[in-house]
Amino acid sequence: MTTTPDLDAYERGRLVELYARYTHAYDEGRADDVADLFTVDGEFARPGADPVRGRTDLAAMVRASAARGTGNRHLVSAVVVEAGPDGTATGQAYVQVVGTTNGTRVVVMGRYDDDFAREHGRWRIRSRRFTPFGATPPTRS
Repeated sequence: MTTTPDLDAYERGRLVELYARYTHAYDEGRADDVADLFTVDGEFARPGADPVRGRTDLAAMVRASAARGTGNRHLVSAVVVEAGPDGTATGQAYVQVVGTTNGTRVVVMGRYDDDFAREHGRWRIRSRRFTPFGATPPTRS
């Protein structure tokens, strides 16, 4: 039987912090900072859309969102991270996107399913799959 070592408190904290860093950078339109949270070949997937792959395209995704001027804020909760095989990790979290233009309203609620890997000594997101509640999850590539 093969066992996967657990994450210590420091490593767990660094992974949980990735969720906060992503949220703040995305909501502030800091596209290059968001892209830097992903591995070089990282991807973001959601149902009904082609996955966005690589830092250049991830940054373009954030710039396009910022250009729409939605004033959206991502609220992330119930974060769980676990050690994966070969020094990787996985994570899950609930996400609620709240629009703040012309009042406050819930835009969408769903879940992140993440795969993390170390790159240049830092934890980064290798794959993020967003699934709105009630939708079929995007497939892993």
